[in-house]
Amino acid sequence: MARATAVPNVFFASVLPRMRSVEALLAFLWVSRCVQEQKGGARFVSAGELRATPGVAESFTTMGGGCDRLEAGLLECVELGALLGLRLAGRRGEEAVFFVNNPGSRRAVARVRAGDLVLRPETAAVPITFEDRPSVFRLYEENIGTITPMVGERLLAAAEAYPAEWLEQAFREAAEMNIRNWRYVERILQRWSEEGRGG
Repeated sequence: MARATAVPNVFFASVLPRMRSVEALLAFLWVSRCVQEQKGGARFVSAGELRATPGVAESFTTMGGGCDRLEAGLLECVELGALLGLRLAGRRGEEAVFFVNNPGSRRAVARVRAGDLVLRPETAAVPITFEDRPSVFRLYEENIGTITPMVGERLLAAAEAYPAEWLEQAFREAAEMNIRNWRYVERILQRWSEEGRGG
């Protein structure tokens, strides 16, 4: 029987509409395929391993502007929150590894960052970060949980309606009150919009 690669519905509702490039879509699909063929708790793949996977170079050459666009696609996926990325530094140099963003991967990355899990022998891991502020989708996943299609639409509307600084602060205020739901965050944003944001 032919093997299949599962892509969650939330990807189509919340991630795909925000992708800016074909290389990001290709990167996500290839990472998804590679990690689903693995076993164990920490399922990840490096850019080098992806490049050596049959079909990757051809698909990027045909559709993605060339194989040298692989890293750009991976980083865009990390920026969007579709993938999680870590940089592993060791005696042999540094490499970036990527996980599909799901609960199992988030637990694995947390264990790596806490020092409870080593992905490659004799390496230290640091997250791949960006100078840009976190997206509203990442804020939601970090503070509340999995994004449903209906919530994804409301998050997109909020990202267009409110400044990024407001979104960050509203999520932070909700977390400090230990109220982890989108309706509460939304009410904070609406109140600030109507009454002004203090401090």
